[in-house]
Amino acid sequence: MPSDRPSAVLSSALPLPIFKSLHGRRIVLASASPRRKDILETAGFKPEVIPSEFAEDLPKSQFEGKLADYPIATAGEKALEVYERLIQLNDRDPADLVISADTVVIFPPEKDTAEGGDAHGETSEILEKPLSKHEQARSLALMAGRSCEVVTGVTIEAPGYKLHIVHFYDNTEEMIQAYVDSNEGIDRAGGFAIQGLGGILIERIEGNYDNCVGFPSAPFWRWMSELADDGVFEEAWA
Repeated sequence: MPSDRPSAVLSSALPLPIFKSLHGRRIVLASASPRRKDILETAGFKPEVIPSEFAEDLPKSQFEGKLADYPIATAGEKALEVYERLIQLNDRDPADLVISADTVVIFPPEKDTAEGGDAHGETSEILEKPLSKHEQARSLALMAGRSCEVVTGVTIEAPGYKLHIVHFYDNTEEMIQAYVDSNEGIDRAGGFAIQGLGGILIERIEGNYDNCVGFPSAPFWRWMSELADDGVFEEAWA
């Protein structure tokens, strides 16, 4: 359906085939995260923002031993909810593509709790957004001097994820409490924001920084280019 909405592809985008494919299409980001929006805009891409209303309540027991699949499944449900809602609102103006992402913190890393790992005998779990400052401080104290996995699942037509390791300094109780008292991180998985004051708690990252913030930009665009080269979008929009 013709539309006068602006293209999601900005003039600052590189002249790559993937952006030419997306030009003029209705592309929706199913997330209210300003961090994901900013990361995409840095690449010259500004999709329509329609946050998902999915409850994000998939039973984690289904993902034991493969917790990294949890954010992929959640991202898929988010994308599907938005896509179906837009069709119900106006089936003549559906989204051409819905992009969704979900980021979780896994502690200890599953590779460490597996047999032969440094934390064998412990149980890896997904750390949710803390419900209180006390819970936030407890999570940060558990991770002090250790590592966690930050996993972002991204879903469009097909799922994929990037897993990266964040190494914490052996932060003192005083340092952790000072961070908790700053009121940052209470709304983030694991209780910290690596791109903000929480960066002072982190010793190093193995992998893509943007993934830890909430959207793995470079891997995402390589993936999108592969899908375009394989004719996925051409077939979907024929």
